[in-house]
Formats: sequence, C-alpha cells, structure tokens
Amino acid sequence: MSEILDHLPKQRRKKNTKALLAYGAMAVCVIFAGWYIGNILFGARGLDVMLDLHAKREQLSKQVSELQQENAKLQKDYFELIGLDPERN
Repeated sequence: MSEILDHLPKQRRKKNTKALLAYGAMAVCVIFAGWYIGNILFGARGLDVMLDLHAKREQLSKQVSELQQENAKLQKDYFELIGLDPERN
C-alpha cells in the first residue's frame, strides 16, 4: 500500500508541471498577440498613422485645389492688366 501512496504524488507533480507549462505557453501567446495587435494599430505602419496620413492627404488636396483656383484668378487679373497697359503692347 505504501508503494501506491509513494507513486501518487509523483503523478500529481507531473500533471502540475504540465499544467504550469501549458499556462506559461498560453501566457506567452497572449502577450505576443497583444504586442502584435498593438503594433498593428499604433505602430509605425499602424492604423492610426494610416488614418492620419489619409486625412492629411485630403487636406492637402483641398489646399491644392484652392490654390489652383486662386492662381487662375490672379492670372486672369494679370492678363487683364497687361491688356490695359498700352506701353507693354
């Protein structure tokens, strides 16, 4: 009977060790997944940076359009002034 009792704690230690290793491996996987997702969302090539760049591109496109319209108006004014100046003809 003592042989059975001596054998029992060794099995429990093996099970506890396996469970501890499994929990450790899961913890490492969870930490890695958290780091990876955080890097995707907020890293150098992340979603946050991409959305900021998209907004900046739209703002610059609007600014270019406004400057083109202003340039066209100023060119029109310039050519009208040249046409009215008799010394330049």
